[in-house]
Amino acid sequence: MDGHGRTLLLLQIFFCFFVFASTDETKQVKRVSQKEIEDCSQVQCPGPLTYYDDVGCTPVYKNKGDCCACKYNCDHLNARSRNKCYVRRNSYEFGERLRPEDKNPCNVGCFCKNGTNSGRFVCAIVDCYHGPIDTGCYMKRNISQCCPGPLTCPKNESEIPKCVVDGVTYKDGEFFIPKNEPRKRCTCREGYTGQNIKPFCITPSTTCSTDLYHSQDIAKKCIPIYYADQNPATNCSSSWRCQNANDTVIPNPSGSPSCGEDCPGKKRYDLQIR
Repeated sequence: MDGHGRTLLLLQIFFCFFVFASTDETKQVKRVSQKEIEDCSQVQCPGPLTYYDDVGCTPVYKNKGDCCACKYNCDHLNARSRNKCYVRRNSYEFGERLRPEDKNPCNVGCFCKNGTNSGRFVCAIVDCYHGPIDTGCYMKRNISQCCPGPLTCPKNESEIPKCVVDGVTYKDGEFFIPKNEPRKRCTCREGYTGQNIKPFCITPSTTCSTDLYHSQDIAKKCIPIYYADQNPATNCSSSWRCQNANDTVIPNPSGSPSCGEDCPGKKRYDLQIR
């Protein structure tokens, strides 16, 4: 348990001589029927999918038609130069500012600079403090802007626009993520009819801005960790865990790579971290 009484979930890693790029998922690949293949958005795949997507890893599938990858190829991370910064597969020189195509609304004033283990981004701290809100009032929100606003005070609650999404009712200005489009970030506002398009929703360039804020952890081959009540497939990590001399590597003779490939030396290991 951490200081807030929440249990941390440490991802178990299967690896071949600790090759970071060949991390396999901890569950079996989900096989689906031809009908389900047409809509893989309804399939819950295992693993830290937001992390893989954020850093630009490529999904590898065991069989054609699988909705879930059996592993992710992250070889490009090993080829990164310590004298540059990266967002997914885009590189930056020291002093270069974050390009519009790699920005999210709250990525303000970001630029690349030299770091301890690799290049890293430095960004402005955004303060969205707006003071106390009067009873009956709320902050409207534009999904394309970082901070909420303006303050809105309707005469009657019945005047507040509402949106029904996946069986849940949201009020004007409230944030939601559609279940069948987990990469989108949306806010309820007047005129929403169930279509998750602008100006109601956007698809961020990265979900968690992992490369912007955790490039040093990535360079050291640390792993993202999550609270037990988080879903690694859709949530951003709560912290990071790096290898140390007290970690124990345990042979796992019963484990077979989910992609049907053998590790070098025909051996497979679990890395147990405490």
